[in-house]
This record gives sequence, structure tokens and C-alpha cells, in this order.
Amino acid sequence: MEMTRCLLHEKHLPKKLWAETANTVVFLLNRLPTRAVGKKTPYEAWRGVKPDLTNLKIFGCLCFSHVPQVKRDKLDEKAEE
Repeated sequence: MEMTRCLLHEKHLPKKLWAETANTVVFLLNRLPTRAVGKKTPYEAWRGVKPDLTNLKIFGCLCFSHVPQVKRDKLDEKAEE
């Protein structure tokens, strides 16, 4: 929860995003090396392969979500921030 709190405050995000932030923290912690499993990542210890980190993005970066056609008019935007 310490890391979750830090990420929320660093990016000035509302508290209502705590669950998504906690999921991100768990994802990151499972892919960081630890002494508990011999300087491997928990992911690597569990699955036997190194984790693929190519999909990592900067936390708190701008993103857009699609607005379904039934919820918008002809000239409305197709995505919202």
C-alpha cells in the first residue's frame, strides 16, 4: 500500500483509482528481483522464464477510452480522456 500511495500522490490522481493503482503495484512487484527467491523475480521463480517487460508504460500517462456508438451522436467524439 505504501507504493500505491506514492504512485497516487506522485501523479496527483484521485483516491478512487486506488484499486487500479494497487493492481499496477502488484504487477510491478512480481517483476522486480527479490532476495526471497535468490535474486530472481517472483514471476521467473513461478513460471521458469524471465518476464516480458516490453508492454510497460509510464504510470499515470494520458489514455483514452472508446465511447460506444449507442452513447454518442454523429458528431460526438469517439473517445474520452
